[in-house]
Amino acid sequence: MAADPRTTRPRPLVSVIIPTLNRAAELDAALGSVATAARRLSDDADAVEAIVVNDGGRSVGHLVDTWKRRLPVTLVERDRCSGGASLPRNVAVEMAEGEYIAFLDDDDVFLPRHLAAGCEPLRRGDADFVYTGAVVSERRLGALPEDLGGYRLKAYPYEPGFLMVANYLHTGAVIVRNFRHTQVRFDPALEVCEDWDLWIALTSELRYRVVFVDEITSVYHQVPDTSGMVSGGQLISPSEFTLARDHINAKWPVADPFVEGYRAWMVELERYRDALIARHRRMPNLLFDEILGYLHGRISRRLPPDHAHISGFFADAAAPVGREPSA
Repeated sequence: MAADPRTTRPRPLVSVIIPTLNRAAELDAALGSVATAARRLSDDADAVEAIVVNDGGRSVGHLVDTWKRRLPVTLVERDRCSGGASLPRNVAVEMAEGEYIAFLDDDDVFLPRHLAAGCEPLRRGDADFVYTGAVVSERRLGALPEDLGGYRLKAYPYEPGFLMVANYLHTGAVIVRNFRHTQVRFDPALEVCEDWDLWIALTSELRYRVVFVDEITSVYHQVPDTSGMVSGGQLISPSEFTLARDHINAKWPVADPFVEGYRAWMVELERYRDALIARHRRMPNLLFDEILGYLHGRISRRLPPDHAHISGFFADAAAPVGREPSA
């Protein structure tokens, strides 16, 4: 039996975890972005490894093989779909040899400086958990736009209370110290928001020190009318996001009345959204990013929650073509 090449090369600095499901073209772009970011991080060709976990979809073996000439890539092809990203990401965590772990969804991309900028505080020993800024785009991007004026950004300074209310970190913007030898994992009970749950676990259970690097180093694609966890999670009532929020709120209780007040505000917002979904209303694209901007502005200024503002976020909710809202 041939030796596993992962056991014969030096330990990588970063393991990049990429779950994938039937998005070969997007995965190709994601791997290309990892290879580019790896070259900006180090001249060592083995400094970065990618671990791709195909969650029961069409084989991507040939695609991955084409990248192995430029980047150490390990592929795991599962027989069946798990229905979420938790299981494939946990499979990859168990295999991660890097000192640090970075995350990337198959439809998103790193910008060239992502690994270099994100790893710097980790290598200095200033942090265990680093996240950078991300540009949110409704169209496919391969590079950072010169003018970001027309884009939403996920680039919020770290605020522990805010994190207990909402997930304001883009998954592809996070690099953490390898936690493979701990009990912390993505929660398999969650089909959405599993990344948010992990951020809370790393900061609450493992006491990871967090540093925000205020630089846009990744692209978070939210392209309208494409399949994905975000769009799919808003098709039924109660939505997957409502169920995930209830699960996380129960799993991670808070003692701060101010934070608890905003948690209650978010629960009411989820119920309002569920009522619209039940009437076949289509949710506006980038809705959550609009809500995040609103929440950050109020929480950072310690303004109390205002439940009268909730309905305003759904003014653009519309019935899908060919469907009329039920009475």
